[in-house]
Amino acid sequence: MNWKKLKTFKEISKYKSFNHASKVLKKSQSSFSRDIISLEKELGFKLFNRDMNSGIRLTDKGSQLLKIVTEFKINLASFVKNY
Repeated sequence: MNWKKLKTFKEISKYKSFNHASKVLKKSQSSFSRDIISLEKELGFKLFNRDMNSGIRLTDKGSQLLKIVTEFKINLASFVKNY
């Protein structure tokens, strides 16, 4: 697991769309998909529920991970700022 994959996860969660996130961040949708599939395999659970009609939604575990990643980023920024 690396920060790149976690950042990808965070951005897709923000935009609620692989396609929209890829356009905004100027990265291919297939690259995003590979990162998320790899992260899901590493973690052993799905992060998103995918539906052709309603797009993507975070799973319960995906929501928990998003909270952890967000808190980590805030804590890291605070640490760096103070040291």
